[in-house]
Amino acid sequence: MAESRPWNTALRLLQRYQGLAGLALLFIAAYYLSGDFFSAQNWVNILKQLAIPGVLAIGMTFVVLTGGIDLSVGSHLALLNVILATWAKHGANTWLSCAYVILWGVIIGAFLGWLVGRLRMQPFIVTLGAMVTLRGIAYVYSDRSIVSGFGDRFDALEKPLLGLPISGWILIALTLAASFILSKTVFGRRIYALGGSETAATYSGVPVNRIRIAAYAVNGLCVAIAAILFTARSSSGQPSAGLGYELDAIAAVVVGGASLFGGVGDAFGTFVGALFIVCVNNLLQLRSVDTNIAQAWKGVIILLAVYMQTIGRKRPT
Repeated sequence: MAESRPWNTALRLLQRYQGLAGLALLFIAAYYLSGDFFSAQNWVNILKQLAIPGVLAIGMTFVVLTGGIDLSVGSHLALLNVILATWAKHGANTWLSCAYVILWGVIIGAFLGWLVGRLRMQPFIVTLGAMVTLRGIAYVYSDRSIVSGFGDRFDALEKPLLGLPISGWILIALTLAASFILSKTVFGRRIYALGGSETAATYSGVPVNRIRIAAYAVNGLCVAIAAILFTARSSSGQPSAGLGYELDAIAAVVVGGASLFGGVGDAFGTFVGALFIVCVNNLLQLRSVDTNIAQAWKGVIILLAVYMQTIGRKRPT
């Protein structure tokens, strides 16, 4: 028993900080594999690439902490992207258009949470269905074409501020806000309680259905913000946007130390996990690795991260 305690302590530390450990190993590998990886120009590129997957991952954190998952974030982003681009193309007020997209992001997220919480449907099935449905709506809404022709209305989000794009500052602000909510508020404590054990949370008076709906609504809010950033970056609305983004978001959360069983994880870990995933993508691009092989590597990373988080832990009830 005594011999197992140091091992358990080391294991818990590794599980909590596996994102940082992975990032350190990646930097060592990058030092030998690509001299361009540490160049200033490449890191500016990495920081630009980080904003959208990072924002999606922050939203996914709230869902995963409840023991859920959302496979629809890529399709959700695509739908909101074409809605925003269409409104902008027809001359709608920029702020009003963004508010409208954010409203729909929250509504769709809350509806998915309602299906999972009130109707007791499995998150995997609900969000898998939403992934297909929202993508189809995006194609119909855009008439199966790319929406463009609204000029530079969103270009301000890509302009640098103190050496970092404004989109990057938005990600940092969201990370800080999410960290505060999860660690310092009743809502945050209830999310951890729900993910730790729904039965115990229910007996403790936690309104589990409302908390789950709110968690998915927060995720929808983050998807909407990511859709706005994507519109600014691409200057278009693309019904095919966001393909594979759900994989990156889930990978970032798990690599950042969260458990897919729920109740374990935090926003800063997710930020590190998102940085790790973006750095992996960047290194593979610098090495001219085939895209399909790159996706396979990300799948392996997710499996390893999930395995690390399951060692020595019981599934919550």
